[in-house]
Amino acid sequence: MANFVPSALVAGQALFNEKFQSGEWRLPDSVALNAAQKSLIANPSLGELRTREDRSVYAYFLIRQAATNGSSRSYNHTGARGDSLSKTITWTTFSEPFTMSLKLADNNVLSFAQMYAAAQNNAFYNLMARLDTAFVADLVADETQYNAGGGKGNFNTGTYIYEVPLNEQNFFFQNARQMMHYNLYRNQLIGIVDDTAFSLSQRLQAQGSANAYNYGFQFAGIDVMGTTRTVLGTTYGGSGIFFENGLVAIEPWIPKQNRKALDPDKAAQYTGDYGQIEIPQFPGVNFAIHAYSQRADNSSVGGYTQDVTLEVEISVDMAYVSAPISTLRGSGDSAVYSVGQLPA
Repeated sequence: MANFVPSALVAGQALFNEKFQSGEWRLPDSVALNAAQKSLIANPSLGELRTREDRSVYAYFLIRQAATNGSSRSYNHTGARGDSLSKTITWTTFSEPFTMSLKLADNNVLSFAQMYAAAQNNAFYNLMARLDTAFVADLVADETQYNAGGGKGNFNTGTYIYEVPLNEQNFFFQNARQMMHYNLYRNQLIGIVDDTAFSLSQRLQAQGSANAYNYGFQFAGIDVMGTTRTVLGTTYGGSGIFFENGLVAIEPWIPKQNRKALDPDKAAQYTGDYGQIEIPQFPGVNFAIHAYSQRADNSSVGGYTQDVTLEVEISVDMAYVSAPISTLRGSGDSAVYSVGQLPA
């Protein structure tokens, strides 16, 4: 039942301790999101340029030119002019509202502060799960449609997935790394992989130089992060998204009215107030909070006939940003690469 009705004071009751409640309040999976949040590619000015939700923001970048294949010197040589392209930065709003009755706690084993904290934490947990799911989906949608090859796998031009053959399963991550190297990504890599691939990585990393077969060497230069998301579907025996660290990021944004502390006195009024709040699970990202109150009869939801309803909304706008790449090497080129392990 909703509205904290099960904990109303109708019998002798007690609260479970914090440890027992931790099973219900398990942190949602946000591994992929945290990997992006640490990246530095997104220009801090992008958020500053967005003064309101309906304002468009563009970022510009210089692009390479194709070789002219000259083979002689000339007194009147001419060449191609430099060029640039633009990339639209698109934000998506994620919000989670909740409602509180002022008098609900008067007849409940739970205090108003406990109820409010639970409702607010629930909103944050839901937002983290939604943001992480959206980020993985953005990665998959951004997968490169051009792959020069490398390693012992093959690039499927229909699905745009680099597929590792079954006989190379124990070298899945070496093939992913070699493929990235062949495509000229030679710095530290991040691999966000599904549960099957992450389980494989744990087994292989445990087989080091002291074992009969050394599989641990292939993880040098790759940070493998396991997610509970499906990533590339269930047709593969493990899959993941790989990119060079620093080439994929997120750009959070909240309205300028929220960039301050929430005034609780104003939140208790009908006109309400704006504020911002940060959570330890997502450091450096401010969430917007908006709250207002109104008169209400909350007797049907555990409150009282003469009551006040507090309406609260937690939100954040998030933009997915990957390094812009021209079509010099091929159409649909991207810094994000999908890798799947072919099953038996």
